[in-house]
Amino acid sequence: MKFRKQVFGGNRPICTVSPAVGVVGGFNLDLTKVKINPGVIIPAGSLSQYDDSARTVVVLKASRVVVISPEDPKIVTLECNEFLRPIFVVNDSVLPKATGNFSDAPTIKTIQITKGGCVIELSSQISSLKVGDGLFQVVEGEDGKAVYPVTSPQGLSIGAELLGTTVGHFETSLDVTTSSKGGYFYERRVPPIPEEFKEGHLLKTNHNIQFTGSL
Repeated sequence: MKFRKQVFGGNRPICTVSPAVGVVGGFNLDLTKVKINPGVIIPAGSLSQYDDSARTVVVLKASRVVVISPEDPKIVTLECNEFLRPIFVVNDSVLPKATGNFSDAPTIKTIQITKGGCVIELSSQISSLKVGDGLFQVVEGEDGKAVYPVTSPQGLSIGAELLGTTVGHFETSLDVTTSSKGGYFYERRVPPIPEEFKEGHLLKTNHNIQFTGSL
């Protein structure tokens, strides 16, 4: 008999209760829009959008800015610890908000893991970027505009392992929660969510997902 175990708590819970798992198994990580290297762990609580007909899931790559180099603003340090590690790859296009032409969005030139965090070098400076901002992957929309790879996310990813879900070499089964069951996800313990997808303390496209700024 096969079974699957989801992790919500441990020493660093991401939610005040055990959230409901809306999509369990049988849905594969869609790597056509979002490239994630094998062996990388997708953090639990990543914004996710699934397709019932194709049986695929897309996640939004996201991380918080902790340092911007005063000498070279193109050098940015992202939050990186045992629980949250950026899943960006070189040549990803990133912005703090999906706006403007995709061709103008800076790309990641280099990625280096240091004691201070994940240090990336951008192809160009983002003048509006501030410490504490979220940095998100953007892709090219049909009109050439920069858009997120998720357009109407239904929930957040849930890890089958303590830290999240490890990306496989061929297929990766990813579970998604579509309800925090009256509880709240700790915003500071999950990857950042673009403000466009939030409505107060709720996920705009699914009010069954709630967030709190506590902890």
